[in-house]
Amino acid sequence: MTRPDAVRSGVPAFRLFGVRLPRWVCAWRVRRARRQEVMRRHQMTVAFWRSLAVRQAALALLSALVIGAVLSLIQGIGQAERERAKFANAGRMVLDLVENTASAAVWNLDPDLAAGLVRSVLAIDGVRAVRLMEMPDRVLANGARDLPPAEDEGAFWRGWLSGARFAPIFQDLAQTQRLLYRPAGNPRNGPIIGRLELEMDTTRAAADYAAFIRTTVLGGLVRDLALGVVLALLLHTFLTRPLRAVGLAVASIDPSRPGAARLPDFPRQADNELGYLVRRFNEVLRLLDRSRSDMEQLATHDVLTGLPNRLLLQRRLEEALKRRERRLYNPELADQEAQPGRMGRVGGRGGIALFFLDLDRFKHVNDSLGHDVGDRLLKAVAARLRDCIGEDDMLGRLGGDEFLVVTENALEAVDAAVLAERLLKALESPLMVEGGHLLHAGASIGVALASEGAPNGDADTASALLRQADTALYAAKAAGRGQYRFFSREMSERAENRLSTEANLRQALSIGSFELYFQPKVRAADQVLVGAEALVRWKHDGQLVQPGAFMTVAEDSGLIMELGSWVLEQAVREATHWTKLLPDFHIAVNVSARQIIAPGFVERVRDCLARSGVPADRIEIEVTESVMVDSARSLEVLWRLKRLGVRIAVDDFGTGFSSLSYLRQMPIDTLKIDRAFVQDLPRDSAIAAMILTLGARLGLEVVAEGVEREDQLAWLVAEGCPVVQGFFIAEPMPARQLEARFLHPLLMAREDEREGRSA
Repeated sequence: MTRPDAVRSGVPAFRLFGVRLPRWVCAWRVRRARRQEVMRRHQMTVAFWRSLAVRQAALALLSALVIGAVLSLIQGIGQAERERAKFANAGRMVLDLVENTASAAVWNLDPDLAAGLVRSVLAIDGVRAVRLMEMPDRVLANGARDLPPAEDEGAFWRGWLSGARFAPIFQDLAQTQRLLYRPAGNPRNGPIIGRLELEMDTTRAAADYAAFIRTTVLGGLVRDLALGVVLALLLHTFLTRPLRAVGLAVASIDPSRPGAARLPDFPRQADNELGYLVRRFNEVLRLLDRSRSDMEQLATHDVLTGLPNRLLLQRRLEEALKRRERRLYNPELADQEAQPGRMGRVGGRGGIALFFLDLDRFKHVNDSLGHDVGDRLLKAVAARLRDCIGEDDMLGRLGGDEFLVVTENALEAVDAAVLAERLLKALESPLMVEGGHLLHAGASIGVALASEGAPNGDADTASALLRQADTALYAAKAAGRGQYRFFSREMSERAENRLSTEANLRQALSIGSFELYFQPKVRAADQVLVGAEALVRWKHDGQLVQPGAFMTVAEDSGLIMELGSWVLEQAVREATHWTKLLPDFHIAVNVSARQIIAPGFVERVRDCLARSGVPADRIEIEVTESVMVDSARSLEVLWRLKRLGVRIAVDDFGTGFSSLSYLRQMPIDTLKIDRAFVQDLPRDSAIAAMILTLGARLGLEVVAEGVEREDQLAWLVAEGCPVVQGFFIAEPMPARQLEARFLHPLLMAREDEREGRSA
């Protein structure tokens, strides 16, 4: 049983049966425990029997045993051949020794000599029996001796490695004989007179060979085991232990800081494969750390300006909100952290203000000067904004022409207002960008507050503040360029209503809840129908919703593309019948700026005309002044429509702020006097009269819209306005109602006129 004791050095002391262990033993136990903890944490613990060290040791031992067994087998076979040769040579030596005496005994038929020969041969060690034969087969003398029984060598050796087990090796050499010739003359010539037969004892030879085998097997086993253990230790020293150290080092690597870790060096193996592996792995760790830093920079910073991007800004904003919460609920902590003359991140008592900046008319810079100049402008704006914010304020780019500023020093709304005005003023002066372009980069700003004195509960999150600032930015843009607006609950409600409207619009497009109404256009002089303007209505909850309630949402959400296509298709389809009845009748369709510059718009108009068979000059596309001058792409599309034969009308003419020179450059057929200039007729008629004169001088048709009173119509007729429309003439109505009210009477009048002429 062990128990730790606290020691001053920080290394726990251990006691075993009351005896305090040495300090180095304690340190070793601590290191071992830490190593095991690292292995357990990183799932490096391997079952003992499946570990590389055990498998390696088993392989080394098995290899040593197999190799030793093969060598012992070869040695045993060689020794058996040597023992057989020795055994056979012993028999030949005995025969050589007594051959002459045996020949003499047989030739002389001397029984005494023969008996003495037998006794002498049996006295020789290793001879078991002897027989002297006279030709042809008469035994002259024979004899044998009883050998003592073999000693008991133990059950194991008697059974497996005893002499009796190896006796068959010498059995074919046990019987030997020698032919005898008469003694006189050449002993190998002449007639054969007899035969000397010997039976050698195999017990001694087998016992000697068994002793050799036992020595070889036991010695070889000890040798093989020792060799296997040495091999296992060498492999563990030079392979397993370094690999284990490498594994522990890899397991302890912090993924967030790979370059801080380093695999251990092995000086004795610096020039081999393991040393190369360690060096390469350390190089990879350094490269990973460098790559991770580069990737983190790319993931958290804007490539163009080097400013923090949305991800990093949101992270830092969340950290600022957490600091604010700690200061809010722990005033003592805030007082301790506060430093004189500084607030915000260092622990001041200020609130958080978020400024969402969007550059005004940045798109026109890209369209007119190119994206390269636009990128340089963004860099210059980033530098200008960085110069006018505080040291503890955060500046970042969300993407495109959107920037974000976060300050923790806005105790009240007035502090945020001061910074907002400073940001706007900083962007008022022109910016000199690379390439010699002097550009103006105004901005609109939405401001969201999370002040110390008024916590917003669940709304105080980075995402919520970003949404609030975005909503306030939308309101600032709606108020005009170069403005800033604070977020308010009313803005949130409007934004929610806008989202709800967008969702309902999408559903309405999918189920077909839109209807097309037509407002008649008549000649001012006799109020004869000459055309109609197609106006869309949304049938929602049993009521017809006017375009002003949803068209802006459709524009901003991009739904105007699908809705505009539907309006164009329906209007051209209705015009198919009307233009056949009235050759001068034309249909006007309002088209937004997004529709004009959308790819394939001209082709869509051409396809509609081809399917319907309506002449192109019976369709009039109405656009606003901003469409005419905001984009070169718009001008190109309008000229293509004009070459197609479609008429072009400028709606709400006179309300824009562009130059009148575009009237001579654009393919315009009609000017429409805005209702704002018609409603004050005839009292205030200067602008309306100017537009009528301008249209007449330029050869353009003029249409007055918004005619609601008789005196307005009378003035327009007197001034020579060709076409009028408005509630005084007729409100927008469905197609069948337009036919019943205007087309049918007109057709009947023409029929009566033709009948009168014929009569």
